[in-house]
Amino acid sequence: MPERLVTVATFSRAMGAYLSKARLESEGIECFVVDEFTVTMNWLFSNAIGGVKLNVKESEAQRAAEILRQEPISTDSTEIGEDGLRCPKCDSPDVYYEKYSRRIFFASWLLLDVPFPFLKRKWRCRECGYEWKVR
Repeated sequence: MPERLVTVATFSRAMGAYLSKARLESEGIECFVVDEFTVTMNWLFSNAIGGVKLNVKESEAQRAAEILRQEPISTDSTEIGEDGLRCPKCDSPDVYYEKYSRRIFFASWLLLDVPFPFLKRKWRCRECGYEWKVR
C-alpha cells in the first residue's frame, strides 16, 4: 500500500512552492507540488482551494517541516547584479537597465495626455543613483 501524502506548506503562488521543493529535494526528501496549475490559470482561486500545496510522504513530514523552518543561506557576499554587472562607482550589484526616461515619459503624459517614451538606454544603480552606458 502506498504511503499517504501530507501537506507541509502552502503558498499563494507556485514559485514559492517550487523553491521549497528544490530545497527539500536537495536534502533527499521526495515531494510534490499540488494545485499549481489551477492557481496559475486563475490566481483568484488561490484562497478558495487553499493555495499551492507542497506534499511529502507522511513519514518524512516532520523532517521536511524542520528544513523549511530553517533560515535561508545568505549569499550577500557573492551576489551579482543584473547581467553580471556591478555599479562602477560604488560596486553595488543592485543595478537595472533603464530603457526610457521616466521623467519625460510622465511629463508628456501629464501635459499632452499621451505618454511619449523617450529613449534613455542607460544602466542605473539603486544604491547611489549613478548612471552609465555599457558599450
